Amino acid sequence: MSHPAAGWRCLAYIAAATGPLLACGDESAQRAPGEYSDAEKVGGLAVVCYMTDFDSLNPLVSPDQGAADLRLLLFTPLVLYGEAGEYRPLLANDWAWEADQRVLVLRIRQDLTWHDGTPVTAEDVAWTLRIAADPEYSYLSDDFTALRDVAVVDSATLEVRFAEPFIAGLEAFVGLPILPRHLLADLPIVDFATAEYHRAPVGSGPFRFANRRSDGSIILERASGYPEDLGRPFLDRLVLRTIPEKASLVVEVETSGVDLCVTTSSVADAVERSRVEVTPIEPAATQVVPLNTRIAPLDDARVRRALSAALRRSEIAATISSIARPARNPLPESSPWYDSDLLQADDDSALAVSLLEDAGWPLTGDVRRNAQGQELRFTLLAPQVTEVPMVMVQAQLRRVGVQVDLRFMEWTSYVGLLQSPDDRPAAMALGFVPSRVFNVESDLYSTFHTGEYSNLGFYSVPEVDALLERLMTALPTEERAAIYDELQRRVVEDVPIIYTINEPRLLIRGPRLQGVAVDLNGPFASVTKWWISPTPRRIGG
Repeated sequence: MSHPAAGWRCLAYIAAATGPLLACGDESAQRAPGEYSDAEKVGGLAVVCYMTDFDSLNPLVSPDQGAADLRLLLFTPLVLYGEAGEYRPLLANDWAWEADQRVLVLRIRQDLTWHDGTPVTAEDVAWTLRIAADPEYSYLSDDFTALRDVAVVDSATLEVRFAEPFIAGLEAFVGLPILPRHLLADLPIVDFATAEYHRAPVGSGPFRFANRRSDGSIILERASGYPEDLGRPFLDRLVLRTIPEKASLVVEVETSGVDLCVTTSSVADAVERSRVEVTPIEPAATQVVPLNTRIAPLDDARVRRALSAALRRSEIAATISSIARPARNPLPESSPWYDSDLLQADDDSALAVSLLEDAGWPLTGDVRRNAQGQELRFTLLAPQVTEVPMVMVQAQLRRVGVQVDLRFMEWTSYVGLLQSPDDRPAAMALGFVPSRVFNVESDLYSTFHTGEYSNLGFYSVPEVDALLERLMTALPTEERAAIYDELQRRVVEDVPIIYTINEPRLLIRGPRLQGVAVDLNGPFASVTKWWISPTPRRIGG
């Protein structure tokens, strides 16, 4: 949906994070965006908002989707997606596969520098790839389980060697942030995840980290010397703000207090009545509830299936927005392996009751108790921003006699708990965007294989492990399809994770900011082309 802006709003206040606006004239009404030269586009400041705050800005150590988005501002990945889904060179300007796809030869640019002035080298790339494959360092290690070693051939060339044919190909390298070895290599492993670097990174991207203000906003400035062919930004500065309330968010965009927001689909209904432009960001985020299969009563698959059957996902989706939709399968709907006949049970209270009775949890009054008199009750931990849908989940489960104790946390503390497996409760609410657009093997492997970091429910089934290991090898199409079918069937039957809703995030753009486009690389794909016409620029921008 698109809502073209109807002219500029003149403001007479000082925005805390941005400074005052210049007086508005009528130039923007007289000149179309295409009539501005590149020289006229240079300068200015844009304010970008998210609904959650920013702690770590390094996606190697954070599952936060915001950190993944910002990598295109602060870092220069090896490759990105092109317009048709092909791989587009960035830091890597050439590559070749050898030895039956067991060796990847990468050749990197030699005209990039870190924001502290140090040259970006093949040694930086090699070191980053090594730690990216190490779960002690990296949240993305599941993408590189087959990595054997990385050898620097010369200042511009390195060989990435795998223990087996690397079927994911360049997909695993898309958007991977390359880090400065000279600043991080001497950090002990135990200190790496909490290093201050991740809050104030030195990168090599088109913008550099400047500072964090007392109100939590983050200031980024245009990096000098960024290669022109990669796209030098027009904007001087970006301000990243946190606005957790959707009503405030929409007002800020409408009145040009904020130029662009990346937010959830929960804001869709509010912006439908506004004058801002809205663009869905795909692939859609999936909201899930991982269940701790080690903790009673969730160690019983019958109880887990009953929880799924008791939910009315269409009602949950409606609490989020008009564009959210039910999710009942571990694969994205766009996947060629997705089977619409293999779905977790939904809106079937009779099935839920039958499963709970069979599992030894009869109803006594309004409460279910087992033979030992224990109440069917567990704790569900969720980020504060998911309060509305999780309260609905709680109410829907209560209808079949399941008692859920809800606990909410702010996002930064919640991420810390995700990184501490021994402290996880019986159930956790989580939203994620598929990390790979075209290949889902690594996502499934990390989510369901025994012992993997993203296996939040400690799901452990030898037959499933064997299927996942087989899926990570080169296979004929028919055999791969059969494995995907069996994996979907097992997730439907075992329910280690309850899939609830799919919701695309939204990019909301106000009237001042021009040149914004979204593609498979995320909301900042076109950031070097963003510009604001001279008339409504903020003072000091």
